[in-house]
Amino acid sequence: MNNDKDILSQLTNGVLTESMDIGTKEYEDFKLLIRSKVYETSKDERIKISLLGLKFQMEDQLQSRSKLLPVGSFIKKFIKLIEIKQVDFAKYLEIRPSNLSKVLSGERRVTIELALILEKLSNIDAELWLRIQNQIEMKKIKKANLKRMSKYRLQELIK
Repeated sequence: MNNDKDILSQLTNGVLTESMDIGTKEYEDFKLLIRSKVYETSKDERIKISLLGLKFQMEDQLQSRSKLLPVGSFIKKFIKLIEIKQVDFAKYLEIRPSNLSKVLSGERRVTIELALILEKLSNIDAELWLRIQNQIEMKKIKKANLKRMSKYRLQELIK
């Protein structure tokens, strides 16, 4: 642990605030320091930190133009982060496990009520859960109906 103190003092002195190459001893030492700090935190704190990371992933997706993850995949990540089984989560929500499974797979929509429950549990805004879902659905509908949608023009409507 004395090595951790040396690394920590380097970090606070600005030595490790510069970019570093992956695979270097400096990088490996930094990873060890981070791991040691994670082990010192409580389970509750680790979950809160992980949930904050999940929120950032969700927000990043809204800005991304790459492959979009369905909202169900973020709910699966949430369930995994809080270290609970899907069946137990479904029981807690007072829904059938098969209904939760359909939400996770994208067969069923996340309801506003479920989004509000997820907000209460995760501290991630209900609107964010719903925006992820809507983003995916809008992309699918646009793609499937591109030709049909192109016929709608304001100029034709107001003639």
